Amino acid sequence: MPMVSLSPASRVGRLARNYRHHLLLALGCVFVLLLLGSSQWQGAASLSALGSLRHQAERVERLDSLLIQLMDAENAVRGYLLTGNRAHLEPYQNSLTTVNDTLEEIRRDLGPQRENDDALADLSGLVAIKLKSLDEAVERGIAGVETRIQGKRYTDRIRDRILGLNAGLAAEGQISFARSIGHVERTRWVVAILAAGALALIAILFLVLERQIRLREQVAGLLQGENHRLDALVRERTTELSDLATYLTNVREAEKARLARELHDELGSLLTAAKMESGWIARKLGDAPVAACLERLARLDKVLDAGIALKRRIIDDLRPPLLEMLGLVSALRDLGEEFSRDANEALNLELPAADVDLDPTLALAIFRIAQEALTNIRKHARARQVNLSLRLVDKHRLELTIADDGLGFQTGQTRWGHHGLAGMKHRVQMCAGEFTLASRPGAGTRIVVRVPITAAAAPEIADQEGIACRT
Repeated sequence: MPMVSLSPASRVGRLARNYRHHLLLALGCVFVLLLLGSSQWQGAASLSALGSLRHQAERVERLDSLLIQLMDAENAVRGYLLTGNRAHLEPYQNSLTTVNDTLEEIRRDLGPQRENDDALADLSGLVAIKLKSLDEAVERGIAGVETRIQGKRYTDRIRDRILGLNAGLAAEGQISFARSIGHVERTRWVVAILAAGALALIAILFLVLERQIRLREQVAGLLQGENHRLDALVRERTTELSDLATYLTNVREAEKARLARELHDELGSLLTAAKMESGWIARKLGDAPVAACLERLARLDKVLDAGIALKRRIIDDLRPPLLEMLGLVSALRDLGEEFSRDANEALNLELPAADVDLDPTLALAIFRIAQEALTNIRKHARARQVNLSLRLVDKHRLELTIADDGLGFQTGQTRWGHHGLAGMKHRVQMCAGEFTLASRPGAGTRIVVRVPITAAAAPEIADQEGIACRT
């Protein structure tokens, strides 16, 4: 199968379509990656928010744990003072270690923030004073009114400081939670936009693919239609060539029959008459008058002239002698004069002033085309005016035009002269030329033949092309 060469515009269009497809594919990959990245980032932000909330709850729990540990220590000391049983001091002694550890954890939770330093220092001091007062009460073994009042005052102040720190942590947690909610909302919008973009891209890709499928179907339909057209054209050409071959065979046989008939009927009778005249002259030459012999000789001379004319007509039909001896222009001029003598149509000739040096095969093809066209006009056209012209189109092409104002015909239908036109077209194709036929019913017929010529003949034709003559 031959390779199809694409024009630059076709190649540019194909590259542009491929670029658009690749661009859409790249955008799709980018959208998918962004969507995955946004989902990962949203998940990470959600986990971070949950971690912040858990850490916030742990810090609040440690502050509450500090207050509970102090209350347990105070209750243990109070139980010891009331009962004198040192077993009640065990929770107090455990609290001395856990309170300091809890304070250290609270200090780490609050971090190096200056706004928390004063509250943390105040809380540490109150806790130390509280523990010191409990320690003094254990050492003295009594719990006076003043000690109970001071212990309650320190406990209330510690509770206030813890509540203050809890409020700060709650506010900080609220800010962090609001920030996380904002991040989640923005991420949700980004994901929604990316999802919408991905859906739009999928829709565009679907439309592009559908358009490509539709174009492929259209191309397939066009190819199928073109194949059907070419098949029909091949069948038509095959039928035409078959009909033409049959027609040419029949014409050849008819031509042989016509030649045999003319040779038998006309030339045979002429030769028989000449033989009889010559025999009579031979018999009567001795005693016949001279006048009678001269009359017979004159009749014999006419018979021989008729035989010579018949011979010339038969030879002209087989191979025009003027074409070989004088060339194409003279042969066409003689053909036109003969057409004007035999037909009622007026013929307008437009021929070069002198002959054209052409290849003999090309010259014979042009002559036969003109001969066939004039024969069809004489038989079928009923024309009043006929034009025959031979001219140079350019340096390398010769144009023969035959036009009439006769009946015309519908070119797309079977018609008289069909095989004659097919023969003309076949001769033009053999010469690598162009055959153009234009005709309509009632508008006459125009045949234009353009054939390539040799470069050497072109200047000669240009110099010899002359004015038309009307016959």
